[in-house]
Amino acid sequence: MEGVRVFGRKRKTLPDGIPMRTDERASREDIYYCFRLILGRNPDPEEIPGHFARAGADLTAIVSTYVNSLEFARRKLLAAPGDDTYVQAEIEGFRLMVGANDEDVGKPVLAGGYEAHVTRVFRERLRPGMRVVDVGANIGYFSMLAASLVEESGHVLAFEPNPENGRLLECSRRLNGYEQVQLYQTAASDRDGLLVLNATHSNGTTSRIDDAQALLTARTVPCLQLDPILLRGGKVDFIKIDVEGAEYLALSGARELLARDRPAIVSEFSPSTMPGISGVDGPTYLRFLAELGYRYTVLGDDPAGLDCGRDVGRVMNAYAGAGGDHIDFLAVCD
Repeated sequence: MEGVRVFGRKRKTLPDGIPMRTDERASREDIYYCFRLILGRNPDPEEIPGHFARAGADLTAIVSTYVNSLEFARRKLLAAPGDDTYVQAEIEGFRLMVGANDEDVGKPVLAGGYEAHVTRVFRERLRPGMRVVDVGANIGYFSMLAASLVEESGHVLAFEPNPENGRLLECSRRLNGYEQVQLYQTAASDRDGLLVLNATHSNGTTSRIDDAQALLTARTVPCLQLDPILLRGGKVDFIKIDVEGAEYLALSGARELLARDRPAIVSEFSPSTMPGISGVDGPTYLRFLAELGYRYTVLGDDPAGLDCGRDVGRVMNAYAGAGGDHIDFLAVCD
């Protein structure tokens, strides 16, 4: 940053040379990056003395100042629930209601394609009469795709805690006349209870909250174990799970079902988010599935995928080599 020098003893750095901080006090770098990341600009020269004078103050208080500013509000980066234009898309032979401003799902769908490598697996594996579970159904793209493939003789159980997503999913279900789709407006976890929902547009995360006072202002959603719900019905043939790092917790609540039915699983895999959401690292999640008899194929542009067997290290290498925030894999039992 031109004109600003930060003095102090040598600190540990992240891989790209970024200084690593563990204290709860704001530095001048922190304040500068509040401008860059929250306000989207560099501080003006006349702003620097006053703002940088707050270095050493509580980090949370500093960040709150910028997040709660009128300038940040005018950037409209945080979409309020329902703050979107909804349109009907035609894709893969079914209709889907999407948010026109939804960068994660809506815009790709409107552009004509969404997660082609996962869509291909659905088309290869699903047949009429199958029972499919969609955990983290989002606005319902894969639930509707599954319903079109399993037809009226099949059954699709969609789990989605975000009420805005749930409304879009239910609207799409009705538009298509898919009576075989059943929506559960809940998160899946290893125990029943409440989770905190953090969401912008269609994507979001759920997490536990231990602070009773913080719970008063949190946006909460219910969470349920999958076993008591799924074991009541017939065999589950296929599970798709994409819950932004909570996959381990969700499938931990379905251990009996996985052992009984051994369904094929398509899972998003984002090991960088797992410790903070599930409390485990990526290899632990992979070993959990391997111990249940699953082997992995990493999905990508090649229709054959990358067969990793039960080699956890190979999956982790595939994730590292992908260069993104996640990969997807297909897990099947022998």
